[in-house]
This record gives sequence, C-alpha cells and structure tokens, in this order.
Amino acid sequence: MIDLSWWRRAKLFLFRDRASRELEEEMRLHRALRAEQLAGSGISDADARAMAQRRFGNATNVEESSREIWGFAAAETLQQDLRYAARRLRQRPGFTAAVVIVLALGIGATTAMFSAVDAAILRPLPFPHADRLVILPDVNIPFDPGPTQHFPKSATHFVDLNDANAMPNVFSSAAGYAVGGLNLGDAERPTRLTIAAVTTNFFATLGIGSAIGRTFAAQEGVPGRSHVALLSWGLWQRQFGGREMIGRSIILNTKPYVVVGVMPRGFSFPEEADLWIPMTLPTTFESFEAFRNYLPSSVIARLAPGISATTASHQLLARWRQGLAPGLKGEANGQGYLHDSLHDLEKSGGMISLQRGLVGDRRTALVLLLGATGLLLLIACANVANLLLSQGSTRRREVAVREVLGATRSRIVRQLLTESVLLAMMGTAIGVAAAPAALRVIASLIPHQLAGVAPIGVNLRLLAFAAALALLTGIVLGLWPALGASRGDLSGAVKSGGGHGSTGAAFGMSRRLLVGAELALAVMLLIGAGLMLRSFARLLDTDSGMQVEHAGTLQLTFPSSIPWGRKRVEINAILDRLRASPGIVAAGAVNDLPLSGSGGIALQITADGVPAHDDDVGARDLFASPGYFAALGIKVIAGRDFAATDDSGGPSVAIISTSVARHYWPGQSPLGRVFRSDPNTPITVVGVVADTRQSTLDVDPTPQMYMPMAQWTPPNVAIVARGTMAPAAMLDAIRNAVRAIDPTQAVYNVRTMTDVLGRSLAPRRTNTLLLSVFAALAFVLAAVGVAAVAGYGVTQRRRELGIRSALGASGADLMALLSREMAIVATIGIAVGLAGAWALARVTSSLVYGVAIHDPVTFVAAPLLLLVAAIVATVVPARRALHVDPATVMRND
Repeated sequence: MIDLSWWRRAKLFLFRDRASRELEEEMRLHRALRAEQLAGSGISDADARAMAQRRFGNATNVEESSREIWGFAAAETLQQDLRYAARRLRQRPGFTAAVVIVLALGIGATTAMFSAVDAAILRPLPFPHADRLVILPDVNIPFDPGPTQHFPKSATHFVDLNDANAMPNVFSSAAGYAVGGLNLGDAERPTRLTIAAVTTNFFATLGIGSAIGRTFAAQEGVPGRSHVALLSWGLWQRQFGGREMIGRSIILNTKPYVVVGVMPRGFSFPEEADLWIPMTLPTTFESFEAFRNYLPSSVIARLAPGISATTASHQLLARWRQGLAPGLKGEANGQGYLHDSLHDLEKSGGMISLQRGLVGDRRTALVLLLGATGLLLLIACANVANLLLSQGSTRRREVAVREVLGATRSRIVRQLLTESVLLAMMGTAIGVAAAPAALRVIASLIPHQLAGVAPIGVNLRLLAFAAALALLTGIVLGLWPALGASRGDLSGAVKSGGGHGSTGAAFGMSRRLLVGAELALAVMLLIGAGLMLRSFARLLDTDSGMQVEHAGTLQLTFPSSIPWGRKRVEINAILDRLRASPGIVAAGAVNDLPLSGSGGIALQITADGVPAHDDDVGARDLFASPGYFAALGIKVIAGRDFAATDDSGGPSVAIISTSVARHYWPGQSPLGRVFRSDPNTPITVVGVVADTRQSTLDVDPTPQMYMPMAQWTPPNVAIVARGTMAPAAMLDAIRNAVRAIDPTQAVYNVRTMTDVLGRSLAPRRTNTLLLSVFAALAFVLAAVGVAAVAGYGVTQRRRELGIRSALGASGADLMALLSREMAIVATIGIAVGLAGAWALARVTSSLVYGVAIHDPVTFVAAPLLLLVAAIVATVVPARRALHVDPATVMRND
C-alpha cells in the first residue's frame, strides 16, 4: 500500500510557504475567537486580546512544533545550510575558484582513469555469468590439411573440451574464434570488413542471441555445407541502411554469403567485428583466406555448473600432462620445448578468466595510472585542506559569535561540512564535464580485444563513482578544519576579532604536515614520470631498421579465387603506375609491414654446410617485390635487391636479415650460400638487409627472410611508396594507382609510415603523457602548497617578526627563521617520497624500456627539482618579512 502520510508531508514541504500562511491564519483566528469569548464576559477588548494571547502561548514555538510534526525540519535545515554556504562562496570568489579548480583537476583525472579501469577490469563483461567464462591457451582447433600433409595433434584438442568422456563435467561448452578481414563486394563502395570466424556454438557459449533472425546452426560448421553470415548492428545500419537483410546474399571476397541474422546493438565481440561467419570444423586451407593464410585462433569455454575454476584447472592440467607424456620422455634432462610449454601452462593453471585474458598486459598500466591519479587527488586534497584550514583560522570570530548566540557545535560543524561538500560537488561537476575530452586520450589504453564489449565513456557507473568521490572528498576535507574551527577559546576569539585564537599552533602544525605529504606524493609521481619519459626517449632512439619519413602505405587483399599469376600482374601494374607518378621516388610491395604487430609465420631453416644446432633460428617468411627496400628505407647491407628475373622461372633466391646472417655465417659473407626451409627446395642468398622491428619498437627484431613476390604472390599485400610530395598527396597517389588498375579493389589501412610508427607507440605514448601531466600538476600544486603555508606563516607571525626586528634582528636572521621550519618539512617530505618511489619502482618494470627501474639520474633529478621549487616557494613570501615595520606592528598591537 502507498503511505499517504509521506505524500501529505511531501506536499507540506513543497508548499510550505502556503502551509505557514494557513497556520498563521488559523492561530490568528483561534486567538480572535478566544478574545471574543473573554470580551463577552465583561473584559475590555484590549485585556481580552492580551489574555487570549497569554493563554495561547508563544506563537513561534507553536510554528516550530508544527514544522517538526510536518517532518521536514532536517530538509529545511539542509536547505538553509546550502543557501548560507552558497552566499559564503559567492562572497569569496578567489578562494572558491582556487578550490574548485584544484578539486576539478584531481577528481576529474581520477574519474576519467576510473572509467578506463572500470571498463577493462572492474565492470563484468556483458555476458550472462561472465565470471564462468575462461580462455584456454595452446588448445588447437582441428585442422584438415588434405591427404598430402600431416599436422600433429596437440595434447589438448578442441574436441576434447566438449567430450564428456575425455573431460567429464568440466566445461558446459567450448567455442573457438579467430579475427580476420574480408572484402565486401560493392560496386560503389568496396569495403574491407573485420570478420570473426566462430564455431557454431560460440554465441551459445557466451550466452548471447541475435537481435534479428538467428545465430548459426550446428550443420553450418561442416566444411562445404553452406556460406552464411551474421551482421553486426553497426554494419547493418551504416552499410545497408537498416533494411531487411535476412535471407539476402552479400559478396565477401567474390563468394556469396546468406545473411541469417543481425546481432544486438553494441555487441561486436571479438575486436569490433563487423560480421561473423561459421568456423568449419575441421578447418581447411579455404578457411584461412580471411586470416592471411594462418589462423590465429582462440578458444573460450564456460565452466560446467557446480565446478570451481580450481577443479577445472586441475583436470585440464591432468589432461595436458597425459597428452604430453610421450613427448616429454624424449626431451633430455627435463628441458625442451614441451617442458617449457607445460611449465607455462602450469603457471597459468591451464586457463585464465576471459576478462583477464582480453585485458592482457595492459592491466598493469591501467592500475598504475589509476594509482597516479589517486596520488594527484591526494595532493589536490592536501592543497584544499590547507586552504580550508586557513579559512578556518580566520573564521574563528564568526564561529564564536554563532556559538554565543546559541548555535551548537554539531550545527556549526554541519554548516562548515556543507560548504566543503558543495565545493567538492562543484569541482566534480567541472571534472566530469571535461571527462569526455580526457577519455578520447585514455581510450587508446583499452585493449582492442575489449573494444567491442567494454566501451569507455560517461555512464551511470562513472557518475555514481564521481558523486561518491565528491561526497567523500568534501567530508574528509571539511571535517578536520570544521572541528578545529569550532573548538578553542570562544571568548578570546570574540574579544580579539578572530584570527589569533588558541588553535593557531595546531593549525600551523597541520598545514606543515599536509605540505610534507604533498611533497612526498609529488616526488613519487615525478620519479614515475621521469622513468617513463626517459624510457620513451630511449624507445624513440631505437633503430626500427627503416626510414618512416616521406613514406606511405595502404593494404589490399585478393580473393583466393584469383590465380596468383593474375595477382602478380595486378601488383606489378600498380607499382609501375606509382613509379611513373610525379614525386614518387620508389615503390614496392610486401605481405607484412614492419611495426604492424603481426606475428606472421616463422619457418625453421637449415644452412647447407653448417651443422644443425638446437638454437637454430626460425625466420619470418616474408614476400617482397623489387623496390620494396628502397621504398621503406631499409638498408641493403650486402648483395642486391630483387630483380625482374627473380620470377617463377628462375632459381629460388632470398634476401636475409643481418640476424640470420650472423647466426649461420658469423664473420663470413652469406652471399651465394644456400639454406632450406624444406628439404627439397634449396634457396640461394642474394642479399642482406637490416633487421626491422616487426611488432613494436620495444620488441627485439625477429630473424627475417624475404622471398621474391614474383615467385609466389600472397593474397594480402601492403603497397609502400616513398616520395617528395606532401603526405596527403602521396596517399592519394597510392590510392589512385590502385583504383586505376582495379576500381573494385577495397583498400584499407591507408596511412603514412609515420602513422604506423605512431600507432605502435600509442599505448606507451599515452602512458607517458598521462603520467607526465599528472606529475606536472602535482609539482605545481606542491609548490603552491609550500608557498601558501610559507605566506600564511609570515602573516601569522607579523607581530613576532616586528618585535624581533625592533630588538635588532637582521633581514637575514628573519629569512633564516622563516625558512628553517619549511626546509625541515620539505626535506622530510621529499625523503619519504623518495623511499616510497624506490619501493614502488618495481611496479613500473613492465612499462620501462632501456632504463633501470632505479635509474640514478631520475632518482636524483626529480627530488632536486622539487627541492628547488620548495626553496623558491618558501623564499618569495619570506622576503615580505624584511619589510615589516616594527613601529607599525607595535602600534597596531
């Protein structure tokens, strides 16, 4: 039932002015009726009114009692406190602006970073019972290479996971997925799409259904049965305008696929997939078309009801050990690839939670940056607490007068807390308003694997966190100054006019403690930022093996139905047209760009005449055209580039990287030497080029061997050109060359090589930028805090300084007196921060490249910088002490 009494009381509160008028009218009518009765008994009208008033009692008390009965006295009191706090803040615009800006910086930064951490770590994935989903590393998807080849089965196979006999009651279901790309056939807008090949039970394993139509049926995962597809909501809207698509065909790499469903809005897992196709079991070479001829698959599973993750891990590891047992016996002394693999599996428990697996190594950076914003917020709070303590000491007379007039201490504390909470709310509002701009920078920290299911942005969770943080900050900031301002010698404060009460010494000590804490926290942030900056500088100095300036690239993919000879002709035509373009100096093609993050395929090679060793390298198998090395600025150290004669009719030749040459022919020329990646094909070395970083700059270059693209043309090609024109014009020239040869070809990843390098550095750049900004803000806030405390000390000690000056103290003596205490505070604070940074440096170990975590330059420079700033911030206000006129001070006193 509805409680009508609450509704009536709410109406009384909302229309309390009218209720008050009605109450006054009722009381006046009651007194008039009583006076009329008394007048009828022979008493004069004036005496009757006076007697009626006396019998009625104190009207004010009656009104207050009535309001208490209405039940909203607390709300009215809060409203009064808010109005009074708002008036006080308007009267002190400078103080209000300073506090709000400082809090906006601290709370805004913390809130923005919380959004990233919440999206990646704290917020559950948007799947039913997402905590039951796990990733299983090193589980192979079954593969059928055909009758001529054989691939060994892994110790744990995908089909084992769904086999009740092999692994009883461990997983309720297991699914596989892989992310690649296909061209959407469109005469007007050929488009490259991100596609996910998934086993037919993938969506059931996640617990997600389609929004329109259906998901995949079991028989659609059998090779050769059917070609069907599911559209993402975003692709359905932008590419097809939201029109009816169920049952219609779309062309992907020249093959028709029937659309059977559309997934819900906001779902694009994994990796912001545009559409999904069935992964056939077993997979075949045909399935590899979307994956650059190798299948980087992942396996996920849902734990069976009633089984714990620990029990599932034990059973999974037991299965691994059983399957690997024959191979482990063949490895001597417990060492070898299989032993290392089993060790890694045992370390991870054979599985990790889906969310943790998707976050990967970004987890450390996110937590570190959230901790950094927490330190910044603490510094901001210390600064604001200092400001509030200053205000508290100057409001002693106001507080004393209010207490003399009858205000209770709790009432005064509540009023002062209301002011601090209102300040915190204002700062939070500004911080949250600026959050979207900050989130655009922070978004690069979110792993791309999570982008389709864990979007970063302003949402209810973020607003709730910001509101809770504002409330907590306001209470913590206001409680200490409020309690201090509401105690002490009230009569002395009233007589003296406030500002020099007995709490002055306590306030001074509190302010110095806060400044020491600010300096300690600022040192920790400065050292962390220094390590990241030096690390990033070392990273930028790292030789990538190429020259990215004045080079541009785009990628294109040929359907598998196109013969490799036709691909070669088309690529050569594109390159010839590019080379003939004005301003283009060199042009070439390769199947995998450096710094693309692609692992590629590494082949074990043996060199003729060189004894085989256990540490023989596996070289990345790359295919390049003539002119590629010149286009990308890769130095040819020995030998030659590929020539037009290096085609399918000529002998097999290769260009190797320096790491391959050093390994197999140390101190010798590798030119003319022969090596093999399979026993039947001898390959002659015709050139040596510099190693290039294939993944990122902080990952050592892998050994590489380049084969002529004319001998085998891969389906995925990156066109690279170097020119003297502006970057935009060069990219247009590359794009136009492709369109002139094949207008139906979808091009993607059109960018300069400088952008390629920049994207590979994006996470580290964002980490460094954010931590540096936080450290710079901490530095400024700490310096301002020192200056504020020093200036406050000069103001509070004017009388003492005047007396000392009158007794003969020199300016240097006064400077030393004022600086000594702050120097001690600064030294202690910086020392504590230095110790904390030393202890926490290991946290940054995975984020630092080329610099020791206890780098002496950083650990000396950062404290010295802050110490110099603290000295300057102390000396500037202390110089005012030199101009104190003793006579004026004594006369005022």
